[in-house]
Amino acid sequence: MIFAQADTSWTDWLPAVIAVALTAATVMAVRWLLLRSPKDDDAERSVRAQVATIGLCLLGLLVVIFLLPDGSDSDLAFSVFGLIVTGALAISSQSIIANGMAGLMLRSMSSFKPGDFIEVADHIGRVSELGLFHTEIQTGDRDLVTLPNSLMVNQPVRVVRSSGTIVSATASIGYDVSRHQLQELFVQAATDSGLIEPFVQVLDLGDYSVNYRIAGFLEDPRSLLAARSRLRGSILDTLSAAGVEIMSPMYVARRSVGNTPLLPHLIDPPIEDQHRRTAEDRVFDKAELAGRLEASRTELVEARSSLEALQSELDTLEPGADRAHVEAGVSRFEQRIARLQRRIERLQAQHAEG
Repeated sequence: MIFAQADTSWTDWLPAVIAVALTAATVMAVRWLLLRSPKDDDAERSVRAQVATIGLCLLGLLVVIFLLPDGSDSDLAFSVFGLIVTGALAISSQSIIANGMAGLMLRSMSSFKPGDFIEVADHIGRVSELGLFHTEIQTGDRDLVTLPNSLMVNQPVRVVRSSGTIVSATASIGYDVSRHQLQELFVQAATDSGLIEPFVQVLDLGDYSVNYRIAGFLEDPRSLLAARSRLRGSILDTLSAAGVEIMSPMYVARRSVGNTPLLPHLIDPPIEDQHRRTAEDRVFDKAELAGRLEASRTELVEARSSLEALQSELDTLEPGADRAHVEAGVSRFEQRIARLQRRIERLQAQHAEG
């Protein structure tokens, strides 16, 4: 055993004490440097600092085991180290380690990023922060919900693609209305709501009505909530203007006063102000800011890569070659990188305030 001999002096413990002190100093120095890195936001800096702290502590523990008195036996050192790691993994299903490992897995998979709409378990919202131990989403009520990363790994996650998604609504209409007429009306309603390539499906033939699904493609998923509302409102207006009653067939069969259909009073829709703030602007403010920040960072990485390629090309040009065109490209990318850096700094300040 490591502590079998009792006649060790304090000098025998000195290397281990020095290793502990150096490990602590290294951890503090690395955390100080990572937490003050100007290239990343607070969440990214925090994740890197946490990962570095865990790795340095494990490495320091292994070094200390080797430096303990009579601890030079490598088999014994690795046995103790393996016992500690195995014990941590044994309880990781309900611990911080499980969430940390899940966070690393999510980052390596890159299934979603800040700003994306996701649905996991009973939670729906836009990702506002990706941490090592948790994922924060902003719901349709503007509330922030923190989900452990172990849940994100163990449960199916539905991600709305940033390139666009399908928006749909259902409606139940009686058998007295032709489905061909309804299909034209539904397609018109979906087109009026701003959806692309609308289509209609017959979902079910019920006892008293037919269930239809009206759907179309939405190019900008950031307005998902507003698009769903517009589609339902457009269906209501279109059917009402065509004289098609949206009413339970059971109510129609029991109607006691004549056979006049019950339709809402049609009025001219108000002129929409394109500059007016939408529901998404208020509801998903933090998630939208996180998405813009992530997109700006991606654009900055691409701009730096293009600049490096142009600089390499400039260095390899022969003395008699035309350098003006390449130098102009280098200047444009340098200006673009400067603008992106200023934008990122501004977005980071807004994200920190929010």
